[in-house]
Amino acid sequence: MDKHQVIEAYRRGLITLQECGQILGAEKTQLDDLLRADHLRRSISKSPFMIADH
Repeated sequence: MDKHQVIEAYRRGLITLQECGQILGAEKTQLDDLLRADHLRRSISKSPFMIADH
């Protein structure tokens, strides 16, 4: 199972944080970092263009 699919399953409430960690082989601090990084990656990919105003 892909790492992003596991994180998405956790976000949808299909698995617990502990189950997510077991599947990914990560501890809580690592999971926090993974979830934060995945959230940032998803936020950036949804809007690939940046608008700058002078």
